[in-house]
Amino acid sequence: MKQAILDSHILIWGIKEQAEDGQEEMIERTQQFFEECKKNKTQLLVPSVVVGELLTAIDVKYHPMTLNLLQGAFLIPSYDAASSAIFARLWREKKESGAVDQIREELQATRQELKADCMIVATAIAQKADAIFSHDAKLKAFANGQIQVLEVPGLQAQQKLSLEET
Repeated sequence: MKQAILDSHILIWGIKEQAEDGQEEMIERTQQFFEECKKNKTQLLVPSVVVGELLTAIDVKYHPMTLNLLQGAFLIPSYDAASSAIFARLWREKKESGAVDQIREELQATRQELKADCMIVATAIAQKADAIFSHDAKLKAFANGQIQVLEVPGLQAQQKLSLEET
């Protein structure tokens, strides 16, 4: 079975149905993407780190309802020991190569943002996901060379969407 990891923006567009000015089409694109994944039997995973990010943008009184919705629609892998070991290796490699400092400088990324992105990438690798779906330039830069990061396809392209088995 094909597996794809989702980042928080995908959930905000597809579940909360909220978009910033100029991103309104992402709501429909994301909802159609979810339908296409269901049709293609692509398993969608939302790392627990992403769930935490999403919940920070939602009123606390809606957390139980949101968690029920997410748990019913997606697999939610925990940030576990395997993810932690991958995180440590990735962080050290990126730090020693200068990639962390480069991303922080070029994309104005905070250390906290990059560590969260590293946790998402590590969870995706630990889960043997085929790809991460995200529109976050910082996550894409951090994941470079580790796992494929794709954007939600345009409406026409979704008919051809297919994650290749690895």
